[in-house]
Amino acid sequence: MIRKIIGIIKYLKYSPVNRNSFTPSPTEIIEKLDFNIESTRKRLEEIFLHDEGLIIRPFKIRTFPKNKAIICYMEGMVDTEALELNVLKPLMGQDATPFLGVKTAKTITTVLAEEVITSLNTFLVESLNEVVDHLLKGYGIIIIDGSPSAIAISVSHWETRGINEPSSETVVRGPREGFNEDIATNITMIRRKVKSPKLKFEYITRGSYSKTELAICYIEGIANPKIIEELKSRIEKINIDSVLESGYIEEFIDDQPFCTFPAVGTTEKPDVVVGKIFEGRIAVLCDGTPFVLTVPHLLVEYLQTSEDYYIKWPFATVLRITRLLALIITTTLPAIYVGVQTFHHEVIPFKLFLSIMSAREPIPISSFTEALLMIVIFKLINEAGIRMPKVVGQAISVVGAIVLGQAVVEAGIASPLMIIVVALTAITSFVVPGLQNSIFLIRFLLLVLASIVGFYGIAFGLIIVFIYMCNLRSFGVPYLASFAPTSLEDLEDTIIRGPLWTLLIKKR
Repeated sequence: MIRKIIGIIKYLKYSPVNRNSFTPSPTEIIEKLDFNIESTRKRLEEIFLHDEGLIIRPFKIRTFPKNKAIICYMEGMVDTEALELNVLKPLMGQDATPFLGVKTAKTITTVLAEEVITSLNTFLVESLNEVVDHLLKGYGIIIIDGSPSAIAISVSHWETRGINEPSSETVVRGPREGFNEDIATNITMIRRKVKSPKLKFEYITRGSYSKTELAICYIEGIANPKIIEELKSRIEKINIDSVLESGYIEEFIDDQPFCTFPAVGTTEKPDVVVGKIFEGRIAVLCDGTPFVLTVPHLLVEYLQTSEDYYIKWPFATVLRITRLLALIITTTLPAIYVGVQTFHHEVIPFKLFLSIMSAREPIPISSFTEALLMIVIFKLINEAGIRMPKVVGQAISVVGAIVLGQAVVEAGIASPLMIIVVALTAITSFVVPGLQNSIFLIRFLLLVLASIVGFYGIAFGLIIVFIYMCNLRSFGVPYLASFAPTSLEDLEDTIIRGPLWTLLIKKR
């Protein structure tokens, strides 16, 4: 027991909650390039031992044949055609430019980078560490015998997924484009929508081995500088081996990492990101994933979609109210059913009560067990439908729910009304998909309390949840803003969506 307590204390001490406990990774020893090209080549072969992806090709510069030269790149990560046309042809071809007055290898390296190589992004690197880093990023590297520096040429190229509509955020009206796994493409999609020099991107690399590139995006003059600095501070203190998805970053920068409510927003749509940064939020793009993080993040954002701003405001308001009702139904309906069944028969008409009791008469288990069993079954069907291949998953979700529901009723395990309650609970949960995990836990809590003391338990549980949410913060911003604390000015774009001309005038 003592060992477990000590282990928990150590975990809390070094968990993301105590961010000051992060220690930076040891500084790598800077290894300078050797003047001898053969020594440099052998060192690269040692570093990439057992990795056949490293290509080293010796060549001679036509107008400077005295010094040996090699070009290095990682197979599959460069555009070989660009490397041939923009690099090798100007150096080895018949029309190669003569280097007048060039006497040293150091001088020729500078001349090649500045006057001969036609690739747009070309620069010098001074250490072997930089050479290795740029090789792994898809650069071509030219090393010349006797030179203390190498030439890095940007010719990176690899296959990426096309720009498609994200399946998790479909819209009837609005842009159909979504982010993909290439951070450069994602940044371009944002820049295309915000043609202003005040749009800023700050780059940070995290992951000792993955060296994943992150980009912090905001609009200067709109975003809060204190939140920007706090976000950068939290990201820079992350010390892990790899960052494979933005979810890794999300857990480290969250104000309450043990909280069931997500305090960091995620989206796959460029128009959503742009809309949020215009409101003063900050986006974090991660290479290798289409999901972009946004902070600060508020609870009310789960009741809003980008499409709300593309249709007339009365219809958008009705849709938001519908989502709020769906949130209430999916959270409380099973608990209300159990509370009525167990304690509060008088709240429903007598004839309806007799109908419910006659349907429940052959059921051998309590209403709480019945509700819990059906909720778990539908959750399993939902998970199976998501994890299976798309075509098979849809069949499992539809056919499995119908067949299993009918079989459960005929077997006398659950009543028809319980099937309706659980089905309605499952359907309404899809209206607010971002809160599904949190809703599942709250639903279970209310269900347990309702089975013990009925409606009083539901009321007590909701009060506890609201008090808990009132104490949550997302980068210092109250999670329930603009409701708690109340801001009359901001309420016009919460549950009710005011006319765009009033919103835009206020923002401007």
